[in-house]
Amino acid sequence: MDSGLQNELLRKEIIGFISLLPESFRDYVSEPLKVDRRGLSNSEESVAPWVLLPLIACESVGGNGKQAIPLCAALQFFIAAGDVFDDVEDDDSPLALSVKYGTAITNNIATTLLVLGEKAIASLKIKGVSDSKTIKIADTVNSYYLTACFGQHKDLSCSGKIDITEEEYLEILSQKSASQIECACHAGVLLATENTDLLDPLKEFGYNLGMMAQITNDISGIIYQKDILNREITFPVIFALSQAESPIRDELKKYYQNQTDNKLTAEQVSKILFDTGAMHYSLIIKESYRTLAANAVEKAEKYGADPKRLREFLK
Repeated sequence: MDSGLQNELLRKEIIGFISLLPESFRDYVSEPLKVDRRGLSNSEESVAPWVLLPLIACESVGGNGKQAIPLCAALQFFIAAGDVFDDVEDDDSPLALSVKYGTAITNNIATTLLVLGEKAIASLKIKGVSDSKTIKIADTVNSYYLTACFGQHKDLSCSGKIDITEEEYLEILSQKSASQIECACHAGVLLATENTDLLDPLKEFGYNLGMMAQITNDISGIIYQKDILNREITFPVIFALSQAESPIRDELKKYYQNQTDNKLTAEQVSKILFDTGAMHYSLIIKESYRTLAANAVEKAEKYGADPKRLREFLK
């Protein structure tokens, strides 16, 4: 079954759960699932199919991909709910649902998505998954998302903090973001097997893949200046603040603290981040996570996993 057909099955699964809602409410709940890299997106998937990662992990260890469709739907609901809550909490996007509908309605949309995610996991039984395994998968998913909630709390607590260390920042990324990718791999493999020789390296793959993806986002945020304009303290900025000479470091601090005597433009900040080696260092860290993820796939392959589709995510 190719990814095009799998995507269509996932789309129908998501729509099926949303159809449980009153018709007047469905469009609201569907909206955060229509953005790029979400289950109802209309854009062509020109990169690895992230929405299918649980299914791909399941099939890589010999599992039944059709059984993983409800799990893919569940994680799409959870991720979309997280996106919505994140926009409300950050309050920095003019395109956020909270701007369009207000905070109360937006919070209700996110809550509904969480409930649909739990219903999707419960529906694994219809696909022939045992009750005991369904409960184990539900507990596994919920444990990862508790970690993500704690990571979000730490991120919000550090908002505007200029002296955050590299280690603190990476820990937040690991809890808030990488945990969700690790969850997709872990839960997908659990559908097929509990063999730790396969499970452990694919959890490791998911974690390092998630870290790589987040550092990639940080790099893109500087290249396209979105994060600079929003004064986001991301990985390259943290490195530059720790390595730049005093006059430049002081100007960077003024910019990111939005002080009235700040003299830097976004273009000048971008140049500083390149000149200090912050972007080069970020690329090195990204590649180190890519290598760790690739090594994890090789470990799994030694025990019989099919690595082909997993490696698509490392390109």
